[in-house]
Amino acid sequence: MDNLLQLENDLTFSSFNHEDAYLLGQILVQKIQKQKLKNIRMRIVLNHDIVFQYLMEGKHGDEWLNRKQKTVETFQHSSYYIWSCNEQTHQYDGYTKDSTYAICGGGFPIIVQNEIIGCAIVSGLAHDEDHQILVEALYELKKHKEEKEDTL
Repeated sequence: MDNLLQLENDLTFSSFNHEDAYLLGQILVQKIQKQKLKNIRMRIVLNHDIVFQYLMEGKHGDEWLNRKQKTVETFQHSSYYIWSCNEQTHQYDGYTKDSTYAICGGGFPIIVQNEIIGCAIVSGLAHDEDHQILVEALYELKKHKEEKEDTL
């Protein structure tokens, strides 16, 4: 579980705006296509507003996006971290029966200067793959932003 908390610390940003949300969405689509994975749903939320959402071809509905978003916003951690904790301690067992939460991977907090300002959500793959593709995309976005800042 410590490595999942470390991911949250590593994937913090100095800033994150609507344009960054759009770019994160583009990165996710490109990764899905390049790796020839199943199509997904994705959402990026900033300050409780959905600023980007895209359902790739063949995807319908947003129930899982809503559930993962609520999990991240309620517990202030990635939904995969919550799942991992529950696997070991069962402290979130009550939420596994609540159809408004998703105790599984695919939701990740967007952290700017040690404050959670939103979350990014992916749904459509196995839950550990949802988590992994999201983490990869966030790392890519962070690298892009840092390179951009270095040239200014």
